Amino acid sequence: MLQVRGLACESPEGRPLAEGLDLAVGKGGNLLVTGASGSGKSRLLKVLAGLERPRRGEVRLGGIAVWPGDGALALLGRIRVGFAFAAGGLLSNLSLVDNLALPLRFLGLPEAEVSRRSEGALIRLGLGPLARLRPHAVSGAARKHANLARVLALEPELVILDDPLEGLDAADRGAALELIRAWAADPGCTLVMAMEEAETLSGLAAERLHLQSVPAAPMEPA
Repeated sequence: MLQVRGLACESPEGRPLAEGLDLAVGKGGNLLVTGASGSGKSRLLKVLAGLERPRRGEVRLGGIAVWPGDGALALLGRIRVGFAFAAGGLLSNLSLVDNLALPLRFLGLPEAEVSRRSEGALIRLGLGPLARLRPHAVSGAARKHANLARVLALEPELVILDDPLEGLDAADRGAALELIRAWAADPGCTLVMAMEEAETLSGLAAERLHLQSVPAAPMEPA
């Protein structure tokens, strides 16, 4: 499902994050990316998802060229990719259920199917009573769960998650972990996930990639 060859990318400030990275994760496989804050986990996931361009290298999803190429646009209508990043992504002017419904409508699904998927995903994450509320009216944990519910509603072939458990207490982690483990065990779904620490998922069968923080280059004297 995921093939990476010779990938090189940098932080927005130009600090090197990966150089010559090669990866291969088959359909139904799992990849867990770990590393301290600032090591480049989020940046790498956005490159793999086709949302940000690397400095060089190749990324293919399901045999489709993402880089070099048109990024995520190359995947439209061909591979269902669901991603949830730490910074959120919910639209503030839409309710939770409408946030889930919007990408489904872009796929051209019948309205009955849109409702079934979006409402069902919210219920699975314990958000049924909050479905008509907007993101600012719910807790941070509920927004985290809504992002996972949006991925679930897509019924994705590839799931990309950035620190999905960050900031959640033990009770809130339970529902998220149950869903993550279901994706990880699904032979039709490929899971790529980044976390600072992997102890919570110690039993997860996954390839591991650890990113090391690279210090910024010293400034040249004037």
